[in-house]
Amino acid sequence: MSVSGFPHWAVPAGRYVPLPFASTTVTVGRDEKRNWRETVHPEHELLWGASGPMTAHLGDIAWQVPPTVGMWIPAGTPRRITLGPSTEARFTYFRPEDFPHPWHRPAIIAVDDVVQTMLLHLHKRNMPTEARRRAEAVVFDTLAPIEATDVAVPMPLDSRALAVARRLIADPADQRSLADWAYTVGGSPRTLSRVFARGTGMSFTEWRIQVRVRAAMTYLAAGVPVATVSRRVGYETPSAFTSVFRKVTGRTPKNYHSDACELSA
Repeated sequence: MSVSGFPHWAVPAGRYVPLPFASTTVTVGRDEKRNWRETVHPEHELLWGASGPMTAHLGDIAWQVPPTVGMWIPAGTPRRITLGPSTEARFTYFRPEDFPHPWHRPAIIAVDDVVQTMLLHLHKRNMPTEARRRAEAVVFDTLAPIEATDVAVPMPLDSRALAVARRLIADPADQRSLADWAYTVGGSPRTLSRVFARGTGMSFTEWRIQVRVRAAMTYLAAGVPVATVSRRVGYETPSAFTSVFRKVTGRTPKNYHSDACELSA
């Protein structure tokens, strides 16, 4: 990725935001790199506007980022980003010394039409400095985190289990059994079960539930109806999905959505 429109001397080494601005947005096109190695940025980062699957791997936790919300990654956080084969997405970088909010942990961010419009507006390169600073101040006031219960999704270390984990994160609705996956990636179901438990501290079934609930939380926060969310994350009925979601988070999907709306209002 490059910060287009600025001469190289305007961007300090290792930085994405050219002075005197507080933020800049980069668009990753459909034909660009799909899977970046783990990196650390000196800027805060907001991933948003995905037109398809996008996953942010932060340490041993993976977050799905649907089109209607953004993923906040604080400066200095090791992260690896994976995009689907035809996904377009936007990465907005914020200079920490100019950012007014103390957001030091990854979070889901409400990215409604107003926020999207303002971030795209700030993509203009010929804007007077004072006008840009006023627009940036509006963005700072408009951005709002959406609470997410900390649902851990640790990644296994074994290459076979890791291949399964990555596919399930990309498609939580995949219904293949452990035996099906063992046939796909190699090894016996017993071996795959053992390396999954050793690498994640959970059984395969428990881990898949965590993946599904984590994915559901971002859809619910974005306002997707419960019935639609349940299908997207692999449950045949909303009642089955509601039962599992309540066991993991202590709340029903409907209550979680209401709480998220209040936090983002």
